[in-house]
Amino acid sequence: MFGKIAKRQRVTINCYSFFDKIFPELGMMDYTEGIFNGDVNTPLEVAQQNQIRYLLDEAGCGPGTRLLDVGCGNGNLLAEATARGARAIGVTISPDQFRLCRSRGLDVRLLDYREIGPDWTHAFDAVIANGSFEHFVTPEDAAREKEGTIYRRTFEILHRMIDPASTCRRLVTTAIHFAHRPVPADLMCSPNTFPRGSDSFHWAYLERSFGGFYPSLGQLEACAVPRFELEKNVDGTDDYRLTSEAWLSRVQDAFRSPRRLVGLSLRSLPVVLKHPRQSTTMLACMLRWQSWNWQFRGDDPPARLLRQTWRALSEARPA
Repeated sequence: MFGKIAKRQRVTINCYSFFDKIFPELGMMDYTEGIFNGDVNTPLEVAQQNQIRYLLDEAGCGPGTRLLDVGCGNGNLLAEATARGARAIGVTISPDQFRLCRSRGLDVRLLDYREIGPDWTHAFDAVIANGSFEHFVTPEDAAREKEGTIYRRTFEILHRMIDPASTCRRLVTTAIHFAHRPVPADLMCSPNTFPRGSDSFHWAYLERSFGGFYPSLGQLEACAVPRFELEKNVDGTDDYRLTSEAWLSRVQDAFRSPRRLVGLSLRSLPVVLKHPRQSTTMLACMLRWQSWNWQFRGDDPPARLLRQTWRALSEARPA
């Protein structure tokens, strides 16, 4: 099973392996945005805890809640859910994150959500997918016009996980969206094919660094029918901008310190030697061209971060 995952999503797996060697040393254990509540002076860790609490509140997470976290990362959300008395399970395709979560005593499976079998049918009150939807489609999928099929299948799988007899029946997602959908073929080209600093240049760098192809605005709502109904839609783009700038500042500070730079280099060396091309591409993407931050900057940023709360319909309504 894992061989299939590695072949299909190796870019995503490799990027998290790289992060997991560097980011924890900089005090960064969570790779999703925080909620700053309009206060730029909010510490990053507080903002990210705000985000976790928001997601769990939206999912109705409390004592006894059966919760599935799809793309659970390093397990911070699972740990908070467990502290609330929930019965929380996470799935991830990252072996490094799987091992870290298990070392924290969390119930996590090394598993692609698409491979979840019938044992988990109707097994949960709520599902959270925090930052994982961006990785479900590839540029190759988009070029073949398979996006709608993949997202509809995703909602079908997640709907099957939710117990129709539950009083909760919530799916909570955060996902980066394209504000203006790029040409999928552009993301499959070398960034050097395009003028430096152009949209296509940045999108190609991001794809080579992190993998995936974002949904377009409104696309998930269309594909959720007839299984889910959107109850709440919150634009968190500026929160992701503030989070990304905080990440960048911490990495830059670390790279200015020779002692810390040596330590980070030694920690990341096994990943760099195993995946030299992607590792150097990621460093250029994040530090030289700042493509990750670019997508959230400006008055009309190229990407939008949406927090969405969905209600699972007990009976699928006609599309």
